[in-house]
Amino acid sequence: MTVKVVCHMISSVDGRLLPGRWTKPVHSVNVTECYEAAASNFPADGWLIGRTSMAQFDDSISEGAPAGKRGAGEPRPTPFVGKREGRMLAVVTDPKGKLRYTTPTLSTGEHLVAVLAPDTAEDYLEELRRVGVSYVFEGEGEKKLEGALAALEETFGVKLILLEGGGLINGSFLKAGLIDEFSILVYPAVDGLAGVPSIVGYAGEAHERPAAGQPLELIEAKTLPGGVVWLRYRVEHSAA
Repeated sequence: MTVKVVCHMISSVDGRLLPGRWTKPVHSVNVTECYEAAASNFPADGWLIGRTSMAQFDDSISEGAPAGKRGAGEPRPTPFVGKREGRMLAVVTDPKGKLRYTTPTLSTGEHLVAVLAPDTAEDYLEELRRVGVSYVFEGEGEKKLEGALAALEETFGVKLILLEGGGLINGSFLKAGLIDEFSILVYPAVDGLAGVPSIVGYAGEAHERPAAGQPLELIEAKTLPGGVVWLRYRVEHSAA
């Protein structure tokens, strides 16, 4: 796998992700501007988020019933490149095909790419093609996310992508050993409530350790205006 995955997030001091819940800092800092300014330092081909986060991100996207499944005898579909027009990619993992689109481009300017299950029904794919939304397919079995990254590389030439949450999709990438770097902006605020979404929230059993064998090495630490701290950690994948 040659696609580099950087998990780029901004959180409160206690690792929570909902800015509306955070205490106000002594020195005001615009969360979005701070986050995007740091992200611009990476030569990324695009960013990737989960279905729920994407449905909340742009008013042009809604969530509906799951797409149907292909019949047993139907051929496996191939990726589709829609109306990209040289834009950065906004990739969403949506294996159930729940999202509905009205435009191939987000209001922020990125081109939409859906990561779907390989058995997604043809009528849903036709809908995406009609709108101009691109799509690729995840891999099989435990290689679902690895297959998705390979498809993004092959179809769009992706070399670096920013994984931007939420916590569940970040957790899935961590469990699969696919995160190469954590880029965490620590905002000078606190949430404090148990159960609020956090940077990583792998949905597994109590005995599971999704981060096992992946120690972190600090590669950079910066204090930004307003008291935000930017921490970058390389993820080591060679440990047992």
